Amino acid sequence: MGSQRKLIDQLAPLNYSLKLRLRKGCTFFGPGVAQLLNLVEETQSLNTAAQTMGMAYSKAWNIIKVAEEALGYPLLVRTIGGVNGGGSMVTDEGKKVVRQFLKFQEEAYEMADILFKKYF
Repeated sequence: MGSQRKLIDQLAPLNYSLKLRLRKGCTFFGPGVAQLLNLVEETQSLNTAAQTMGMAYSKAWNIIKVAEEALGYPLLVRTIGGVNGGGSMVTDEGKKVVRQFLKFQEEAYEMADILFKKYF
């Protein structure tokens, strides 16, 4: 199996991997958080968004709390119960940080592609 691994590696084209995250002491925002917020925007439910991603509600809730603490503003407005049940809506600030992160990611990948082609 080891020699087969070397053969596969030798035949594979050279490529790179780039992982972008926002940090403030610890990592608090990346593509997964952006996807979670986009799903909340679609479904108006953190629980449904978490289920769609195969994630426990408690984990999704913790991810949002950590990001909100790091950013210093709420990402979601939550409503509890009531006639129509509870739900969540992404705040304007939350929508903005998702847009900014996705644009940053897009431009960083474009620049990384240019640099990769330049050097390899």
